[in-house]
Amino acid sequence: MADDALQAFHHRGQYVQLVGGLVGKIGFENRPCPRNELVGKYRLELSGTYTRQLGADPAGRMTDKGGGMLVSVCIPVYNMESTIEMCIRSALAQTYPFLEILVTDNQSTDRTYELARSIGDERLRVVRNEKNLGAYGNHNRCLELAKGEWVKFLHGDDELLPNCVEEFAAAVRRCPPDTGLVGCGAIQCDQSGRQDERTRVPSRIVVMNSAPPSEFVLEGNFFGTPTMVLVHRERLLSIGGFDLSMEPAADGDCWIALRKHFPSAYLPLHLVVIRDDPPGTVAQRIRHLMRGCKDTIRGIEKWHRLDERAASPPLADTLYGEWVCREMFRFWDAALLYMIRGEKGIFDALWAELGRIGMRGRSLKYYVIKRGIGKNSLSLRGTPWEIKLSALRMPFSEL
Repeated sequence: MADDALQAFHHRGQYVQLVGGLVGKIGFENRPCPRNELVGKYRLELSGTYTRQLGADPAGRMTDKGGGMLVSVCIPVYNMESTIEMCIRSALAQTYPFLEILVTDNQSTDRTYELARSIGDERLRVVRNEKNLGAYGNHNRCLELAKGEWVKFLHGDDELLPNCVEEFAAAVRRCPPDTGLVGCGAIQCDQSGRQDERTRVPSRIVVMNSAPPSEFVLEGNFFGTPTMVLVHRERLLSIGGFDLSMEPAADGDCWIALRKHFPSAYLPLHLVVIRDDPPGTVAQRIRHLMRGCKDTIRGIEKWHRLDERAASPPLADTLYGEWVCREMFRFWDAALLYMIRGEKGIFDALWAELGRIGMRGRSLKYYVIKRGIGKNSLSLRGTPWEIKLSALRMPFSEL
């Protein structure tokens, strides 16, 4: 990237450089940020309360650097020549010292591989797969090649804030020793780099015990995309890595599997920048929603089958039926919106899938009732953390 793309950030009294990345005005408390604010030009400040929780000395310097724990920032990438340099340089700009950056190029047909290779840094490894492994096959390839105890995934059009890995590593030291998954909040931007919104975060670190999926799935996949998580490499490999049969929703499926077997945690910080995918044509959006409807139900059916306590009754008669109702709400919204425009594809796909699992009446009733009291897709999926925690049926603690 050009020199003028460097942005300075105030970080614990010292300036550090982030190359290429434009990030929004954020703090580490959960406060609102103006919509569509131009990303960039801000001071990165830690609240004193949070630094004390993570063991800062009186001067505000972190005393916990993770004890030498190696973290692999893994960038599985395909055809992202316009953003890959920005992405890699945000990883190289990390304040955490025990780091490797691994790029696995999935047979890109543009200049992604060459651009990644052109960045000279001894911490960076760039590998090209012999064949295209698919999106989450490439994530599993990262797990195979990574040397770190922990893996920080980073998608090729996203960025890490300079202190991202340092904050994750410090938090890991305070979590149960068998923790498998740690999440953080994200700053969401459009393709031009303008900030759309920030994901919700708790007010303190939340640590959740392992539990059957039925005890936590109703609150949805609040761990978000792979860019938003840190995973323990060996623990993820021990459960088989990403289940490729669940693509393109293999990430949310993976977080459920990790939470079933290992404790998990969520930080009260926004540490990553994620970019929205281009909107695409109307036909592409319809196809995406139709597939999303089918894949979501397929994932719920998987966990219903694997739940020994709930597998015998039909899905519709279990808690997993409630999960279907909640997840299908947004598809009802989309189906009705596009029907008004004369497009029935989403409705037909939704109606067929719900009929297949005997959930038409229950799902439609749920939608009508929730809509009647003013709920919408965003309010259902953007539940405040206080409500998420009160709804969990599993043990958790706040640090």
